[in-house]
Amino acid sequence: MKNASKTHPATAPLTMLTRGALTARLVGGAFVAALLLAPALTSSPAHAAPHGPRVKSSTSAANLPPASYTAEQAQRGAESYKEACAVCHGPALAGAFDAPSLTGRLVANWSDGPLGDLFTYMSGAMPLSSPGALSAEENADILAFILHENGVAAGKTPLPTTAAALGKVRFPKVDVQKLTPGGK
Repeated sequence: MKNASKTHPATAPLTMLTRGALTARLVGGAFVAALLLAPALTSSPAHAAPHGPRVKSSTSAANLPPASYTAEQAQRGAESYKEACAVCHGPALAGAFDAPSLTGRLVANWSDGPLGDLFTYMSGAMPLSSPGALSAEENADILAFILHENGVAAGKTPLPTTAAALGKVRFPKVDVQKLTPGGK
């Protein structure tokens, strides 16, 4: 006669489970994981802001000069981007996982608006793993890198490092149709 002791399905090794019990254990585990991750994934509603239409600022950008940044600023921004942004947005700004590309559609959403709006969003919501952890200078450098990668030429004047100052310049209008991967 075989061993009469039975193992409870919840504690049985996977090899001893029936197909139904295995499915129940997997579904139950996924449900528990979803419950545990839900607060982390929904705690920052601002994360979705740049992926849809940009919330228009009360400031009209029509008469604002286009933003300027320096090549040095964009170079520093490339390094900061690798450390803080590439894990989600990809090394070539093409997007990864659920994070969007930072070229193309991003430009369409933010182009020709006050640059302070995007800077404010970045400063408060990024990086997703630690919102607000980057300094104002790092955010301005990353913004310069994003401008560079979207085909905006460097100038002689660095981007300011405050939302107020960046609210006085606009995200230069970029023809998204002419962009190639990498913004060049």
